[in-house]
Amino acid sequence: MKNKKKIFTITVAVFIMLSVTSTCLWAGEAGDLVMTTIDNGLRTLKDPALTGKDKTLERRKRLWEEIGSIFYMEEMAKRALGQYWKERTPEERKEYVELFTVLVKNTYLKNTDTYSGEKVVLLKESHDEEYYKVQTRFITSTAKEIAVDFSLINNNGKLQIYDVNIEGVSLVNNYRSQFNSILLKSPFKALIQTMREKTLKS
Repeated sequence: MKNKKKIFTITVAVFIMLSVTSTCLWAGEAGDLVMTTIDNGLRTLKDPALTGKDKTLERRKRLWEEIGSIFYMEEMAKRALGQYWKERTPEERKEYVELFTVLVKNTYLKNTDTYSGEKVVLLKESHDEEYYKVQTRFITSTAKEIAVDFSLINNNGKLQIYDVNIEGVSLVNNYRSQFNSILLKSPFKALIQTMREKTLKS
């Protein structure tokens, strides 16, 4: 239960990060991509034509269209499954990735109505061959600073996020911990069923 709560908290924080005001003094390719995505998400949240409860579904749909492509969901899902990925058939992998994407997406979309002036500051960008890291600080409305690092990879010429680390805690590792707790005592189909049930509730 503790791990489940931690995963939820981290996931919410990650996606709220992509829906707040950004401050960028400089940026390379990866940093510019992250900060541009943040700004695009913010414009959607602040669009007068999308405000109000009656516009919730449309606003969430538009927001995901703006920021969803920055995430390499297959790579994220693969890393979250860890050692169990190689044992899966192509059909199993396809269904698992689809369910994983829906879970992450729904967690984000249900928590994008809480914007209250937070902002993100880009601190540093580095890369090693096809891997990139963008280090930022999330500054809350109470002036609290939270360290958030975005890990990106070159996916056939397109930079995409495959993990996010918040205050030293990895989003992917948290999902892997939850999935492992199921797979250590149950078959893969039990994990799929659990994921299906969660997508229906979200």
